[in-house]
Amino acid sequence: MKRIIESKLRQWKNKTHRKPLLLQGARQVGKTYVLIKFARNHFSHTHYFDLEASKVDLATIFNDSPLDPKQLIDKLSFVSGKSINTETDILILDEIQAIPRAITALRYFYENMSRLAVAAAGSNLGVAHSDEPFPIGKVESVHMYPMNFEEYLAGTDEEMALMFLMNFRGGKIDDIYHRRLFDLLKGYFVTGGMPEVISQYCANKDTPLEAFRNVRQLQKQLILHYNNDFSKYAGSTNSRHIERVFRAIPLQLSNTQDKKSKKFKFKDVISKGYRSYEHLADPVEWLIKAGLALKVNTNLHPSIPLMAGAKENSFKLFLFDIGLLGAMINLNPASIMRYDYGSYKGYFAENFVMQELCAYGFNEIVTWSGRSSEIEFVLEVNGNIIPVEVKAGFNTKAKSLQAFITKYHPAYAIKFTGNKFGCDNQKRIFNYPLYMISKFPELSK
Repeated sequence: MKRIIESKLRQWKNKTHRKPLLLQGARQVGKTYVLIKFARNHFSHTHYFDLEASKVDLATIFNDSPLDPKQLIDKLSFVSGKSINTETDILILDEIQAIPRAITALRYFYENMSRLAVAAAGSNLGVAHSDEPFPIGKVESVHMYPMNFEEYLAGTDEEMALMFLMNFRGGKIDDIYHRRLFDLLKGYFVTGGMPEVISQYCANKDTPLEAFRNVRQLQKQLILHYNNDFSKYAGSTNSRHIERVFRAIPLQLSNTQDKKSKKFKFKDVISKGYRSYEHLADPVEWLIKAGLALKVNTNLHPSIPLMAGAKENSFKLFLFDIGLLGAMINLNPASIMRYDYGSYKGYFAENFVMQELCAYGFNEIVTWSGRSSEIEFVLEVNGNIIPVEVKAGFNTKAKSLQAFITKYHPAYAIKFTGNKFGCDNQKRIFNYPLYMISKFPELSK
């Protein structure tokens, strides 16, 4: 499966002063696959070590010896039986969080053996308990997300749809293209972007009902695996609290869509004794650092830099994968394909847009609300503050967006909706169909 992160890996490889690469992200998003595929295509030999699977054999190499790169390379070569050429090969340390001292070793590879390409991958790096110092400034960290919609099209052999999106430069979209792309998007709403889930769907693609049934079973298994991680990596943070916050995200999203709340409500998420941000800050931050939740803080007076005015204790939480979100609330795939699931469509669309924006590198995003208005997302594009309103359906009146425009006079404004691409030139409001987030902000120039 082709992943957009491969372009970042190529940029890393070609840097003159290359630091060790640290690829982070939630479990099962495809980190190992993409690293090995990239390594085999761009280096003479790949030396791969799974530090979790081989922890018994490899821990002593890092824990009982000085972190001298030459000694480490000699011992790793001895274990694998293959000599590592520091000029032409790549060393991959997978599941590096299993041996925390190996993370520290990345610093010494950078300082004393920078010519060797070293890439590490890990899950739960931000939450794994360790006394080892993190090599700040000595590694290049890259975050990997689930497959976005364009990657889904590539992974499910929808090449014609993918090429249409990639080559679209604005203008009118015929109904036949719009309907087809929207149908494909609804399929993505079921599967989400987890590579294993998409592979499962492809195996039975010709019988959609069976394929979606198998997809849901696999997604529920993945959710159970994440729950197991809570107790494994939580450390001092109560794993039951993390699980309850995790399971509260879908309900909280529906409350914000139904206007019952404009932000995450802390009251009674865990128990009656936990009513404030201070009580839930640790489990919330755990989920964010583990890559399982996406956080959007409230900013009532947006200006650059956006995060400077963000309120720490007022925010929305989104799930990192739209397919797992559907599985958590037992949303029937048939209802999704009919686009008939009531108010859930709103928060599904909002979660999807957030997930796509993060995948394309928009990491500093806030939400804004006025007296009777709310803008789902506000972000910075080329030094401009851009409001983004999300509408799941085809009725796209945007009173809140107009209120924001009147108050802050942005360079332009965005709507992601169920309608075709279009632009109100007078108001400078661009309408992107939900399946075309990959073209933002390119088409707004």
